[in-house]
Amino acid sequence: MGQSIRPSQYITTYGPGAILEGPNGPRIINSIAQSGILNYKSIDQLEIVDQRLSGSLLQGAGIIRLPTNAELQIAESAPIYETKQFPEWSLCIKKNHNKLYRYQFGNQTGCPDCGPFRNSYDAWQKSRREAIRFVLACSKGHLDDVDWTRLVKHKRRACYPNYFIWKGGGGALKNVTIECPNCEGDFNLGKAYASELKCTGRHPEIGIDRHNCEEPARMMQRGASNLRVAEIVSSLTIPNRDTRLHQLLAHSSIINLIITSDIINKVELLRKIKILVDHHRLQKNIYNEISSYEETAIINAILDIREPIEVQNEIDYRVAEFNALQVAATRGAPLQVSYTPGSPPQFEVIRQDIKEFAGPNGRKLRVTPVSRLRVVMVQTGYRRLDLVNGEMVSTVYHDGIKEWFPGVETFGEGIFIDLLPDDLSEGHFEMKGEDYYNWYNAFENPGQYGVQHGLIDQEQLHPVFVWWHTFSHRLISALSVDSGYSSAAIRERVFIKFDENDPNKVSGGVLLYTTQPGGDGTLGGLIGLVPEFNKVLNRVFRNVHTCSNDPLCGEEKFSPNKLNGAACYVCQFVSETSCENRNMLLDRNLLMENLP
Repeated sequence: MGQSIRPSQYITTYGPGAILEGPNGPRIINSIAQSGILNYKSIDQLEIVDQRLSGSLLQGAGIIRLPTNAELQIAESAPIYETKQFPEWSLCIKKNHNKLYRYQFGNQTGCPDCGPFRNSYDAWQKSRREAIRFVLACSKGHLDDVDWTRLVKHKRRACYPNYFIWKGGGGALKNVTIECPNCEGDFNLGKAYASELKCTGRHPEIGIDRHNCEEPARMMQRGASNLRVAEIVSSLTIPNRDTRLHQLLAHSSIINLIITSDIINKVELLRKIKILVDHHRLQKNIYNEISSYEETAIINAILDIREPIEVQNEIDYRVAEFNALQVAATRGAPLQVSYTPGSPPQFEVIRQDIKEFAGPNGRKLRVTPVSRLRVVMVQTGYRRLDLVNGEMVSTVYHDGIKEWFPGVETFGEGIFIDLLPDDLSEGHFEMKGEDYYNWYNAFENPGQYGVQHGLIDQEQLHPVFVWWHTFSHRLISALSVDSGYSSAAIRERVFIKFDENDPNKVSGGVLLYTTQPGGDGTLGGLIGLVPEFNKVLNRVFRNVHTCSNDPLCGEEKFSPNKLNGAACYVCQFVSETSCENRNMLLDRNLLMENLP
């Protein structure tokens, strides 16, 4: 029996190179190339289409999803994604045993003091339940078993025992000594844990190959939160590529036809797509679905797809989404109702449902319910140990023609909140206070504040971004009370936009959303709160000046190498699944001194 995880968990929490704790002990999740999922379905059957994301941040790479047992009509307990056991060393802690050993495949004996089992499977199962909790990792992304034999200071040459004796214990590693049973050489576990060790240069999700690595490695506990941190990019589906037809035509096999040939009518398009179907490069159901659309809709969608995607970085990517949300908050979306058969719109705002509410100081907040939205999340890689300077290990899969990243698409609802343009001339209201100037100084001089490329962007240090991010976290906590969703199920998307003509004019907003796999999305628990959103806002601002961790929390100040102001687990931090900035760039004092 295997361990079940959801496709969304694979992207946000696990993925290739992650250690998965299961009923038969810890396992390492293999790379996509060694996962076996392509034995069940071809890439074109598993493709997630997001032309805007693939054509910009992913630099042309495609997105591949994980199949589920249900769609493959395989028993829920049957494994479909291959993993391998890791780590391979085990520790028997039975009374007076305390043996650190490595099970040899096919043997009926694991721990030498436990004696032989009835069969090798029972011996293997026991060794997996006793897997050692220590592994070796480096900031270049390598991971391997600890070389216990090398660590022991042997008293004679060529001493390679089958097991070691684990002496001592208690709460501190410094009290543990590991001894060789042959020569009585030993070492202190606490000293080894605190020392720099030689890296083996291995990526266990790929195989047993090792490469030369000069980066020092460290002994880590396999459950440490910084042992593997996923690098994720996400995308909100927005006009003008937000319909099911756009998604069908942007399929990797079809989009090449659209871009490289001058297709001028529906008949010509279907003829070329039929060739792909006949050569088993495209599913027939996609051909049938496209053929159900009218020619005008198809030609308009082709023109949209041919439009260049002018995105330089993730900030530009977010600005495009922010602009689309602001247009929808003004005019609704979609602007025209489609009578063509197919799925419902993937981005929908009903203009009549948009509400306005006044903040504590009278500034108006515009609250826009997004009744339908689609979000695609892609795991591009991961880092180990050092989230700032650590080397990112890519999760890419290459099929010989194109690169593919693992991803997941989810559907749901959200609430977009921004300040009414009439109140601020399309910019954030003027802020003040010591904390405002601290953040603004960091934005102007990011190098002085220890900002390293890759962890955050300079734009995220701007007080407007910090203001909206802090506001967002308080909204998540307030919404979870009445929405029916836990705070961990509500995600944020914080926006900041600099005026091209006046860099001092900065605007922002936040989208709070909840999604789930499947086209049906969620049940309206979030957008149903919009008519009485003033109650939510009252809850947000009511206790902004207090925290049960005060005065310690309230006296915290943003400073060099500290990416938070007054913020802690009591008043501001939310679940890691909700915050896209790892609970950084928060300051309750900034919000308190500048209430809307």
